[in-house]
Amino acid sequence: MRKILSAVILLSFISTTLYSCGVFQAYEIADISETAETSEVTTEEITEETTESATEIIEDKPPLQECHKTINNSKKPEVIRFAFSGECTGNIKKYASVRDIYDTNYLHNGVVGLVGVPFELTYGDEVSMPSISFTYDKDELRGIPEKNLIVLHYDEDEYFYNTIDSVLDTDNCTVSAEIKEQGVYLLADAYQWYECWGVDVSEYAYEKNPAEYITDWERENDTGDIMKLADKDWAMENAPEFHVSTPEQLASVVWYVNGVDSRISLIIEDDIDLSGYIWKSMGWTDAKSMAFSGVVDGQNHTINGLTIYEDYCDTGFIGYGLGVSVRDITFTDARVSATGCVGIVGGEIYYENVWENVHVSGTVKGGNDDYAAIIGREGDITFKDCSADVTVNGEPFEYFSYRQKRVDDAGDVIVFHIEMNEDMVVTRDESDGDYLHLCWNVYCGDEKLEYTGADGKNKSLDVYNRLFREGDYKIYLTAYINGAYIPVSNTIEYHSEGYDFRWSE
Repeated sequence: MRKILSAVILLSFISTTLYSCGVFQAYEIADISETAETSEVTTEEITEETTESATEIIEDKPPLQECHKTINNSKKPEVIRFAFSGECTGNIKKYASVRDIYDTNYLHNGVVGLVGVPFELTYGDEVSMPSISFTYDKDELRGIPEKNLIVLHYDEDEYFYNTIDSVLDTDNCTVSAEIKEQGVYLLADAYQWYECWGVDVSEYAYEKNPAEYITDWERENDTGDIMKLADKDWAMENAPEFHVSTPEQLASVVWYVNGVDSRISLIIEDDIDLSGYIWKSMGWTDAKSMAFSGVVDGQNHTINGLTIYEDYCDTGFIGYGLGVSVRDITFTDARVSATGCVGIVGGEIYYENVWENVHVSGTVKGGNDDYAAIIGREGDITFKDCSADVTVNGEPFEYFSYRQKRVDDAGDVIVFHIEMNEDMVVTRDESDGDYLHLCWNVYCGDEKLEYTGADGKNKSLDVYNRLFREGDYKIYLTAYINGAYIPVSNTIEYHSEGYDFRWSE
């Protein structure tokens, strides 16, 4: 912005000298009254001349400055530099801060399609016209097209990530954007990000062979002997239904689950001896959360010598799993150790399912709780025809999961009475205690059909349409006590002949 000054004073004039060094601008005013006294020109002439050739002075404008952070993260090497720039009257480093939060904030590390590390940016009112820039390493993108790189900003009020307009410079490998506020910023792959929200991603689609690139799991974890044995091409050719009979094939499955897609079926075709190998869990949690989801069918075969040593949790043949079924398999001479959530077959497994004909022997070591012979921590697994001959932390341990121990330790907590009337509506009475997550449970055989809240308006449950198939049913209440869901009512047992639905007249 410029201002025009008209001369109105006879005995002085303004001489402007601009000195600029990127940080400040200076203006020099000279007083030449003595020269004016000896001049023969009139006041009127000076006024007219000065008015016609008005002197322009540039108003003080804060210089454009930059601060940046260089990144050398072996786990997330895609982004190597984050820069913040803006107009600032003082030193921008005094008013702005850029922080790599990859190792300190799990929330942002879990963003789908995350490229490189997330950054937390703060700056004061002294900075105007702010903008950011990510510098990426093209060789570390692992097949992601540069045009797919988008900038996300975390909205702390809405608990949501928003895309912001950005400019891609492929010559300098930068993605830049003008911003409006401080907060968390990160780069993401548009294909993965938009696909998870159900958005049309045809313009971002690309071909990628995971066998040609190192996976997040390989970059971020100790892989033991898995990658010495794994055949990536074999895994890609046989997914998602794997039939395995050798340690090499089983290692290939572990690589595929942990690095490519964790939803598979695993069928054991022969006894497998893992003696002498340092093994790693199938299914893991971290930024990407590759939770194993699927079926393990042992076909009555044995896996011998499973050996896993970790300094963190979620450890077992299956480390972290969601919706897992295991059947007809035996583990012998297993040695599994971790800091918590540790068992021979599973470390931490959620969602109800039936584990049938699973047998284990060996040793388990792991922390203060959530350790057990078969599964360390589980939500609601039904163990059918299973057995264990295992020492846990040096002592014989009779429980298949730590939840079983919690239930046993809680003792008899039957505080509610439930009954079913002739219309097949089950109701509960009141209790003086305050029970957390009070829920109705309806089972047909070993399969859970219903799990819903029993508080407030849900003190009764119409089960007629839940008994739609023939079978033996059990209905009872559970509450969250001492870290586990414990039965807190009597159990109604009912046999249904099977029917469809209740029809109104």
